[in-house]
Amino acid sequence: MAPDADLSSWAGTLEIREFGMIMPDDKGANRWPTIVHAAWGPDALYIAIEATDPEPSKIHAARHMRDTNQGDFDFVGVDLDPSGKGQSIIRFFVTPLGGQIDEIATDSTGENASYDCLWDSTGVLTPTGYLVKMRIPYSSLRRMPGDWGLRILRIIPRERRYGISWPRMSKDVQCDICQLARVSGAPVDKPGSPFLLIPFATFNRTQSLADNPGASAESKARLGMDLRYATTALTLEGTYRPDFATADADVDPLQINSRFKVFYPERRPFFLEGMDLLGVQGAQRQFFSRSIQNPLYGVKASGQAAFATWTVLHAKDQDGGLLLGVNGAEGVEGRATRDTAASVKFLTDSRGSGISLLGTDKTLLGGPGGTGGQSGGLYVDQYLGSEFHFIGSAMTAVSHLPQADGSQSSRRGTATSAELDWNTRNWSGWILTQATSPDLELLSGFTDLQGYRRDNAGFGWKNNWNAGRLSSANAYLRWRNLTWWNGDPMDRALGLDAWMETAGRWSFFLNWDIAGRTWAEDRAKSAAARSLTLGGNWRRHSEVRFGWNATEARTLDLGSGEPARFRSTQLFLYGTVGSLSYNLTGLQGALDREADDLHLIRARELTATGSWQFPRSFYVKTQAFVVRYDGTGGEGVDKFLKAFLGWQPNAFTNAYLGWSGQRRRDPLAIVPTERMVERGLFAKLAYAMQF
Repeated sequence: MAPDADLSSWAGTLEIREFGMIMPDDKGANRWPTIVHAAWGPDALYIAIEATDPEPSKIHAARHMRDTNQGDFDFVGVDLDPSGKGQSIIRFFVTPLGGQIDEIATDSTGENASYDCLWDSTGVLTPTGYLVKMRIPYSSLRRMPGDWGLRILRIIPRERRYGISWPRMSKDVQCDICQLARVSGAPVDKPGSPFLLIPFATFNRTQSLADNPGASAESKARLGMDLRYATTALTLEGTYRPDFATADADVDPLQINSRFKVFYPERRPFFLEGMDLLGVQGAQRQFFSRSIQNPLYGVKASGQAAFATWTVLHAKDQDGGLLLGVNGAEGVEGRATRDTAASVKFLTDSRGSGISLLGTDKTLLGGPGGTGGQSGGLYVDQYLGSEFHFIGSAMTAVSHLPQADGSQSSRRGTATSAELDWNTRNWSGWILTQATSPDLELLSGFTDLQGYRRDNAGFGWKNNWNAGRLSSANAYLRWRNLTWWNGDPMDRALGLDAWMETAGRWSFFLNWDIAGRTWAEDRAKSAAARSLTLGGNWRRHSEVRFGWNATEARTLDLGSGEPARFRSTQLFLYGTVGSLSYNLTGLQGALDREADDLHLIRARELTATGSWQFPRSFYVKTQAFVVRYDGTGGEGVDKFLKAFLGWQPNAFTNAYLGWSGQRRRDPLAIVPTERMVERGLFAKLAYAMQF
């Protein structure tokens, strides 16, 4: 594992050379000779990859923060399914200078780069390309006796984004994980270092000025701990007083005339592994980990057997009462909740198919008896031959919330869905039906819309080329019909989506609702609607890449039910210069009443993020955004800035010191003025120990 190109100590390892094209297309000859050296060690899987390049000067390589590929780097990687069950894979990617990117992925949900694992990597540039070495400890994997799934990938960004793989993959096979090679010989009977202990200390000194501009600063220090224990088929994780200060702050998406709630993705480390089971989605998200806002502690267990996989999570949320208050409870602020979720998936084949059961419980602690809610769901995910895929769900939930008069409001609701997908190399189609009752209240989940039924269908074409002027192209015709629970019409439309990318990394897309009718809430009033979005990207050079999109639409103002015009424009600029990565985004949207051009609302958003990676694992990271609303409802402004200096030699050892502040203009104030509402310093020191 020395950071050099010497492979003399790797003599006698297995060599792999037979790579085939996979991106953009799986046809044609591989032009990038690649040699893989692999061996089972006593405590870890060892892999070295020699990546030869006919044009080594074009290799994209730089120091970068862990789990980021802002520069569109060259990289090689390993996909592992240490259970051999075809449910999910762990991806270990290494860039030419040894930078790490690890992810967890499933065929149904795609990749999640927030997943972290403890492993080692090195990388060096050579006169003919680059060489990386990887050490993946068995104790970092949830593993099973028997064959593992293994795949080696290499990505080469040039005039196209090329990719090669071993074993060879085919776009005629409509699943990804099932195409991994089967390998044997892993010494899973040796536990290695099963314990991972991460004690940490955090400190913050903050001023909360929203209610009292003269509030004094408050200092708070605390000790916490993360603990992980992994065996061949069981992983136990625990956290006490977790700190999530390094997670990026949510930028509030511009909400202009939307029926649907805002969904924020999960970024907190503790809530990532096992979410492929707990986060299974049907008609609604039955369990949403962000419904646990401020956990005092959390415990999670994940495991697998020959015929099933399972996950259980339990936590105490110190701010759980606030969430119940948002759902309609009274007098519960300041109280904690006890949150539990458990899921088991029974496997029905080797392609990841199965039947899942999921249950959740949220109970208010110290409040009126029985306050909280429970849910139960059944999920079916089944491949039908080589081209068809069925996904179905049925869920029910109950809630009991205290009211101001001392009574308790109880609700029971259901949600169901069924989807059939058809996929071939070039053609695809799908049909979906879904229904959510008016009384569904998921206290542990995420309900985007209640009391409606939805039917969707689509048909599409796609293709990829390794040569010529085009790299990829697709087009999809789609239809939707939404009605309220009682059968009243809500929305129906016919649409077209098209996308293409050229050999020079230019891409263009179109989204067009060519026929539509929209209803405002449950009113009978309706109007013909239309929407056209055009956009594109240019991604040829890693130093500077940019994109744009613009939307023009006729819709209904949901507040008044009157026809209105909607316009939006977005520009973004991003890239990596040396070891500096940046991302700048500007977005503006406006809604104007059609009858008299009344300016209903205009929203503008500017976002900037950046990171600078230094030698010896030091980094600087910044995040800033400004969101501004104005119109008939007054003016509102929200500004946020966070910056910190840190040191992160591996996934779990981290030290940083930073500052954050937030300013806001409240349009409802007697004298609307912009002022600081939150500011403070924060720091953390965490050190990972494995034994």
